Amino acid sequence: MWEQDLTDNEIIAQMLQGQRESFSLLVKRYQQQAFKLSLVILHNRADAEDAVSEAFVKAFAALPKCREKTDFKSWFLKITYNCCQDILRKRKKISNQTAYHDLAQGASQENPLQDVVEQEEKREVWAALNSLNLEDRTALVMKYYQNASYQEIADTLKWTPGTVASRLYRAREKLRHMLERGEVNG
Repeated sequence: MWEQDLTDNEIIAQMLQGQRESFSLLVKRYQQQAFKLSLVILHNRADAEDAVSEAFVKAFAALPKCREKTDFKSWFLKITYNCCQDILRKRKKISNQTAYHDLAQGASQENPLQDVVEQEEKREVWAALNSLNLEDRTALVMKYYQNASYQEIADTLKWTPGTVASRLYRAREKLRHMLERGEVNG
């Protein structure tokens, strides 16, 4: 069986049997998702990297206590979210522009005018997204940028799946309202 074919629980079982290097498979599998989540919450690349590193350290240390039926992805993203919360409590200044520049893709050389329009649209969407409260912003990013399930979002934010559905609906409506009326301060 190839390493990438192993389930999270199989990798964890290997670790608990002494194959500690197996943890690197989980790091490869979830590092990007955790980083994107952290970047949206923290608006700072260095802080996001710190949060992800801290989350992996905490997850590694807590794995022996992790219940066998626990969904590692949800559990790990909850740890990541909590690490971000810790950083937010320590650092008060957040820059919206850093997050926008880190998440925006580079322009292509084929159609510069189209690139300008697309970049402006992205800027407006991210500015509107950043004006939402942290939990709604996190839920939207998890759902639409990380394709997380309602249950994964619920586990991370300590909500019920019904609350996730209603909060996502209201957050989408707020975004739509802001974008339609041009109420975006980017």
